[in-house]
Amino acid sequence: MFNRDEWILEQQNPMISLKKWQTTVDLVAKLYESPAVYIIQSTSHGYQVVIGNKNANSPYQAGERFAKEAKLFSAEVIRLAGPLYVNHATTMPEWQDNPVVQSHRINSFLGVPIYWPDGACFGTICVLDFAVTHYNRTYQELLWQFRDLVEGDLLLNSQFLQLLELSTKDELTRLLNRRGFFIQAEKHVRLAQRLKQSVGVMYLDLDRLKQINDQYGHRLGDKTISALATAIHNVLRDSDVAGRIGGDEFVVVMMPGDAQALPKMAARIRSELTNLCSGELEALKPSVSIGYRLFGVEELTAIDRMVSLVDERMYADKHHNHNSDQVDAG
Repeated sequence: MFNRDEWILEQQNPMISLKKWQTTVDLVAKLYESPAVYIIQSTSHGYQVVIGNKNANSPYQAGERFAKEAKLFSAEVIRLAGPLYVNHATTMPEWQDNPVVQSHRINSFLGVPIYWPDGACFGTICVLDFAVTHYNRTYQELLWQFRDLVEGDLLLNSQFLQLLELSTKDELTRLLNRRGFFIQAEKHVRLAQRLKQSVGVMYLDLDRLKQINDQYGHRLGDKTISALATAIHNVLRDSDVAGRIGGDEFVVVMMPGDAQALPKMAARIRSELTNLCSGELEALKPSVSIGYRLFGVEELTAIDRMVSLVDERMYADKHHNHNSDQVDAG
């Protein structure tokens, strides 16, 4: 999934066209007769050049990074939340620690901030020059128009991600739905194959959901489903993949540290479900049948096949629970 705090160059998203951004910075460079125009991304990790104009004299290339504490012009733009124009930086004491000034004797900088649709800062678009410049007000305001082109793509990106979430998330539980789960789980398995890691698959089935719906109504049935989803979410790590693939069926895929991680996780989910079922759910005593299996590197195959094999173990667990309930009732 797209992460705004990670480098945009390392993520795939069809709504962000780097080719279009390349055209934009090349045009800006021509209009301003500048040797260097950049779109800079800011994250908690620092700053990165996303794209730069095509010029052999440009100090930096796409992908180059700067530490968060670096005294960059772009950092000041972000701090000010507004434009910055410096036209003779080599003579200004406050910019002598700027790596662009130190290493490349850049004199001129004109930059404006770029924002995500929700107002969070993405970074900057900026024009640099070795020469002293004297941009008039029109040139300074023109850069905002190019900024708007970039922000338009960021808006499309956000809208695309919202639609993607709607198509891959389960409305009731906010876990992945069947489609979303199998997409992400397949990626997880491919990653495990590259890393030569084992994969754990866990299949969970909420017991007696039909009975709960028939006897107490679908409102409590939905609350029970949500309770199990919350229990799963509370126990899982961020790297694990979980989804609701049927009315009462959930699947988890992970790369566990050892063979004992799966039974421990199953026990924790059961315990968490019990803790969550207070109030009107307490009398229902919801329970869950769980099957799991650790697949070695040589056993990794298509995710639907792996899930099917673990489904069989879940039904064995459900049969065991059903027999135990009958003994207890007797």
